Amino acid sequence: MLSIRKISLLYLFIIFAFLFSCSKKEVKPPDLNNTSVVKKIADSLLSIDVRFSSSGYFSSDKKLSIVAGTEAYGKNSMGISFKLIEDKDGEFKIVYRTGNLDGSFDKCMVDKIKLSSFGGEMIYYNSKDYYMGTGGGDVYSYVIDFRKRQVYSAHLVAEEGTGSVLYLSENVEDKMLRQFFVSYFKKDFPSLRIIQSDN
Repeated sequence: MLSIRKISLLYLFIIFAFLFSCSKKEVKPPDLNNTSVVKKIADSLLSIDVRFSSSGYFSSDKKLSIVAGTEAYGKNSMGISFKLIEDKDGEFKIVYRTGNLDGSFDKCMVDKIKLSSFGGEMIYYNSKDYYMGTGGGDVYSYVIDFRKRQVYSAHLVAEEGTGSVLYLSENVEDKMLRQFFVSYFKKDFPSLRIIQSDN
């Protein structure tokens, strides 16, 4: 038979094993398919108002990340920017920022897109309404590829008398991306002239 001492040690071992197994609870990663969770994460990392947030496969086909859009209103800088947020060892961090882009989140369209000639999801922005910071009729459009850290842009200038001109950034080399920009604006401006660089 087991002595009282051995039984006591056995009980103590079982109690410690139980307590140890209970204390090792796995921390569940946040549900990045939940839009309110995504917004909370973006808000917690950025000191300015987050005007857009979305999760997607922006930098990897296997792991969701977050894109947050913010708008600057200061005297020295106006415009929008996008940040890529990823989970790095259990902590969310900003891993990439676009520069300041012309545009506003008021009355705009921002969404995820996927083009077959590019890997992963990208962000599409269109100011839709004429951007308030210009004197004429300007519409700004961007496709942001977070894998390549590239911002592709199209800038429509619509003026009476001179017609409409669409300026494409020099990095718009992919035929599908070029067609994406041109076809969107040609619906409203069939006689659109296309120029490759916006100076």
